[in-house]
Amino acid sequence: MWPSYQDEHEFNAHLVCRMCCMDERDRVQKKTFTKWVNKHLMKVRKHISDLYEDLRDGHNLISLLEVLSGIKLEPAGLKTLRLVSMPSWRHTNSEEQDEEDDDDVPREKGRMRFHRLQNVQIALDFLKQRQVKLVNIRNDDITDGNPKLTLGLIWTIILHFQVWSVSGSLLL
Repeated sequence: MWPSYQDEHEFNAHLVCRMCCMDERDRVQKKTFTKWVNKHLMKVRKHISDLYEDLRDGHNLISLLEVLSGIKLEPAGLKTLRLVSMPSWRHTNSEEQDEEDDDDVPREKGRMRFHRLQNVQIALDFLKQRQVKLVNIRNDDITDGNPKLTLGLIWTIILHFQVWSVSGSLLL
């Protein structure tokens, strides 16, 4: 059941120890996930140094999903109002695309919060369309650099694409 503590000092020491362990786990996950993301982003000559900061505008997240899926993500209607329930992206086979520079991908290029939120939403909608379960992860969580939810998103992407990759090669 619950551990018994002789005094408040012992209880506080236990809490500090648990917090240190949690912080260490998060630090290791951040470092590991950053390396995993960079392993894939290097295919499109991109690099991140801070997982939480460098995914906030959505550009690196979209690039990662494009590399992993082989599909180029594009907003469905750049000048049309999007309904919340409608996917804000469409995909085309990357082989059908003209050889374009990655910077030409029609993403929200502005630096305003709205642009960052829209880019992250493109990535999240793409994942939802592929039946990737995103539990309690919203575009503002990633845009705000929420450490726990950013780690959760990357872990979900790793599970989906690594398992998908391995299971696909096993069927061959």
